[in-house]
Amino acid sequence: MNNSATTRMISKIALEYNGNDKGMAIAAASNFLLSSNPEKQYQEMKTVADRNSKVKKWALTGYISPPTEIIKQLSDEELADIAIEALEKIGVTDRNQYRLDIHNSTKQKHIHFVVNRMNIHGKCTVKSRKIGERFGEAVRQICQERNLKTDVEIGIEKKAEMLKNLIHSLKCSNNFDELISEMRKSGFLTELSKNEKIGISGMRIILESDINHQTERQYKPGYKLSEITSNLKIAEIKNIFELKKLLIQELKTQPSLKEFRENLHRQGWAMKVQYKNGFRPNQINQVHDIWIKRVATTTSNQQKDGFFYKKYEGFSLSATDGNFQNIEKLINATAQSSVFPASSKNENVLEIALETVEELLKPNYVSQAEDEWWKKKKKFKR
Repeated sequence: MNNSATTRMISKIALEYNGNDKGMAIAAASNFLLSSNPEKQYQEMKTVADRNSKVKKWALTGYISPPTEIIKQLSDEELADIAIEALEKIGVTDRNQYRLDIHNSTKQKHIHFVVNRMNIHGKCTVKSRKIGERFGEAVRQICQERNLKTDVEIGIEKKAEMLKNLIHSLKCSNNFDELISEMRKSGFLTELSKNEKIGISGMRIILESDINHQTERQYKPGYKLSEITSNLKIAEIKNIFELKKLLIQELKTQPSLKEFRENLHRQGWAMKVQYKNGFRPNQINQVHDIWIKRVATTTSNQQKDGFFYKKYEGFSLSATDGNFQNIEKLINATAQSSVFPASSKNENVLEIALETVEELLKPNYVSQAEDEWWKKKKKFKR
């Protein structure tokens, strides 16, 4: 449940707002208040607050806003009980004045409260230190006791769903405009932030159904990319789109595999083909995946691991690119055209075939024996 609590010095407007809500507010509870009129209730609270001249921010105000998934399960009385129980956990007693009102003018029903931090004897019972954090923890504890999802649990679920759709949309998109469009199809709004030096520098994803157009929000809905995942950065997404643009351009010319590999290398990318069950000369080999990585001239400019990018492998096209099948067909066609019957006695033809295979695998293929030798050498060095 979204919630907020803050200490402040209030005027009668706060109580009038609580009790109005465009004429749709429902009085949920009150304590130690004689009048039902918001202006007179303010005067009652202020009189008690003045008994303690040391506390300037004598009022505690805030709200609890259950998500749609939970609000359907709660009656108005249960929502008020949750609010009162949470307030008690942070110091509100049966001797503190308060007023609770349920607001219904927006699509998201929620409850507001105004509490006098001074009890009727003038003692401050609600400490201001980390009040928002303590109140939020109190609400979460009550939700757990009542088997209701907390705001943290709901947030985790939403972030996981956002990440799942972002990964899918990235695979189907070639630029940020297409990415925004793809995310919109799944019910998510994507807001991009820009920087004069580097261009697009950030991303916020919002579940469209969470946006409340009927009221002004005091906080931005949704989550920043860094809040959804700490691994996927905007820079990596830019690299994916840069690579996709390059692949689209190169595939237009319908190159041979050798030309395709050489063209990528000239533009700073190296390609490695991963075959199913390993590569077997003179046989039809099916492509399992294609890895393309940046060519690092020095150790210092070698790209680090990311969400999709693996430092020693690069980007997996099967995971990031919808054009993977087009490149797969190109490689399969070339590999199959290089196959010769095993019974052929023409040594020159066989030699040409093996040279072709060797050329296809350069510079990324390492024989199994050689690979095992390097592994043993590295292990010995440790």
